[in-house]
Amino acid sequence: MKRLLLVDSDDESVSALIVQLEFDREYIVESVAGYEELAKITKEKKIFDLILVNIQNNAYRVGEIRKIKDHFVRVGLIALVPKDYHFEGVLPKLDHYNEILSKPIKVSDLLASISRNVTLKKHDDQDLKIANYFFRPDEKILIDIETKDRIRLTEKETDILRQLHRADQNELSRRELLRDIWGYKEGIYSHTLETHIYRLRKKIEKNPSDATILITTESGYRLTLC
Repeated sequence: MKRLLLVDSDDESVSALIVQLEFDREYIVESVAGYEELAKITKEKKIFDLILVNIQNNAYRVGEIRKIKDHFVRVGLIALVPKDYHFEGVLPKLDHYNEILSKPIKVSDLLASISRNVTLKKHDDQDLKIANYFFRPDEKILIDIETKDRIRLTEKETDILRQLHRADQNELSRRELLRDIWGYKEGIYSHTLETHIYRLRKKIEKNPSDATILITTESGYRLTLC
């Protein structure tokens, strides 16, 4: 499942979008009311596939958008702006980041833009390095760099490796992985993750009982990338 962050989501078209995305079960949607709540999200080191910023009026500044992109470096951004938005200098600078859409906008057009941006991000994820493997999330495979052998992955195994790779060798907790990949709510515990980790280690570790690539940490897991 893909994770979408909505910044300032109190808008009729954006509210309808949230309902549609959650109904389709392809996205986990997280909303924040403004930049104070966004600061909390960044401290929690959450990972997203796309950010949608709903610009309400001319009070927004380019610097605030830049802060979002500086933190979520490899994440696409869509900015929704009022049709009469005229704050000087904003549009050219935002256009360099990703995509600008004028409001009002049809939910179908917004969904198409989200799908397009997520697809572009997916292609950027090709041939990621994990230890002695090349990881291709779009093909759901690992390729041994030395032998060129291919290891087939399930969809969930691919999601686990993708999320851990984005963490850049930092720890992701079990709670974060269950939330981001399975969409589990706070407080729900499951052995599902441990089962997938066990099977994944059997595929990629020389000695699964003494893992050196997919490493258990105090509260979760991390990947060895080099």
